[in-house]
Amino acid sequence: MPKVWTFRHKTDIIRRVICRMSNVLNNISNMVSSFLAGFSYVTLFPVVTVILLALFFIYYIVIIQPKRGTNEWIDMELAKPKLNFFVPRYPLKRRDITPLVSITLMFLLLAIFNLGSQNTVDVLSEIETPAETRTHLDNLYFDEIYHVRTAVEHIENVHPYEISHPPLGKEIIAASILTFGMSPLGWRLFGAIFGVLMLLVMYIFIKNMFGRTTVATCGTLLLGFDFMRFVQTRLGTIDMYAVFFIMLAFFFMYRHITTDANAKFSKSLTPLALSGFFFGLSFSVKWIGFYAGAGLLILYIIRLVQLGLHYKNTKKPGFAVYITKTLLFSILFFVIVPALTYYLTYIPYGLAAGYTLGGGMLWDVGFMKIVWGNQTTMFWYHSQLDATHPFSSMWWQWILDTHPILYVNNHIDGTRATFGAFGNPVVWWGGFLAMIIMAIRVFTHRDIKALFILIGYLSQLLPWVAVTRIVFIYHYFPSTIFLVLALSHILNTIMARKKRNRKTVIYGYTTFAGIVFAIFFPMMSGVFMPDWYYDNFIKWLGTWPF
Repeated sequence: MPKVWTFRHKTDIIRRVICRMSNVLNNISNMVSSFLAGFSYVTLFPVVTVILLALFFIYYIVIIQPKRGTNEWIDMELAKPKLNFFVPRYPLKRRDITPLVSITLMFLLLAIFNLGSQNTVDVLSEIETPAETRTHLDNLYFDEIYHVRTAVEHIENVHPYEISHPPLGKEIIAASILTFGMSPLGWRLFGAIFGVLMLLVMYIFIKNMFGRTTVATCGTLLLGFDFMRFVQTRLGTIDMYAVFFIMLAFFFMYRHITTDANAKFSKSLTPLALSGFFFGLSFSVKWIGFYAGAGLLILYIIRLVQLGLHYKNTKKPGFAVYITKTLLFSILFFVIVPALTYYLTYIPYGLAAGYTLGGGMLWDVGFMKIVWGNQTTMFWYHSQLDATHPFSSMWWQWILDTHPILYVNNHIDGTRATFGAFGNPVVWWGGFLAMIIMAIRVFTHRDIKALFILIGYLSQLLPWVAVTRIVFIYHYFPSTIFLVLALSHILNTIMARKKRNRKTVIYGYTTFAGIVFAIFFPMMSGVFMPDWYYDNFIKWLGTWPF
């Protein structure tokens, strides 16, 4: 007999359903309350950044694909691209003056803001000042305690305190002190100026490669908005100068390898000479310049191979003479001149030991022993260093931007001035994705510009994979140059597709990087800010020590 549903039965069922729904809603409410209790708006920043980066690269992938069945699609399917270094270079034009001047002035003002006081500091006594009592405006911080002290000792003809790196970087700091005074502003100002000059070089570099003012402007701004460039160039340390010279060495190598195959021999010599000269300056600051040398050598060899194929395919005579002259000049530019430059940077060591230039110091065996002795000291120091540091990191953590190094950590009445070296996530995360695309394009499109960027990046990164001593995220600084070039390549490809909204996307990406830079600017420039600023805007990741 079928069950009869009375009104009472129905109300009981409804009541039980309501009770269960109420329990579910209470559980959800408790979960939401627990989440909100520990929620900080700062957790949204990395999530939003990742989402926007994903959308940007999805847009790129979509627009580079031609419509199936079109002439462009057919050409792409039938094409058999070949690597070709003989691509056009694009000179600066009058319309480049406005963005160049604007970028220079803007970042020059930012570079000198809160850089340091002009009060004279006794560096030799400051070395003993406890770290917790220092502020960056009036005192030394981080490796300034070594590099600035050594710069002063060079000025005073005293045997240098810091001998773990070649002398040139400290000599540039000494020149800054002699020019602007023995003060925090004095020993940092050259670095800040070099940091601005980096942007000028980057603009010319990108314009030479891609020929678009919009791409050069946005790419240069991305480098300007990077935290690593901003912080490292405001330090009285030597890394900035090495990176600057590495950048110039690759720029002039690009000029050399893209010289027209039919051009006069002399036209390829000037950029080759300048590349070798700046290569020598780079390793006269830090030995990381030798890593750049490996990348330069690979590019140089590829150029010679391509040149040989050109002579063979066109049946043009004279290749043997051409390559012989090239090799001889290369030995001059990349071996003899750099070695001589490196040797001359040790003059302050000789002066401190009592030698004089007039007394034949440069060819004195005693001076040569001083130079050679420092090479062995540096080698054994870096190869045998067995130490730990709370802010050391691995090379793969640099790519992820997860382990900054803390330079300053001051707290006063609920405010802080805390900053260190790390990267703008929009530039670093996006740049690494762009670098993956560069690797893909080398194989799919035989893209020579992508190959150049990839070789430059890997030459600066891969050596650190094999290094067993402690290393820090600022060692990734040279690689960031190529992250920006890779992003510029992406921007240029988007511009070339001639889609209606392409400029909106490019300007949007650059603006987003600028917004992130603006959020972090008070922190990076050492301004005391309330704790809530750090808690709600700065500490994007749990591993960031801010």
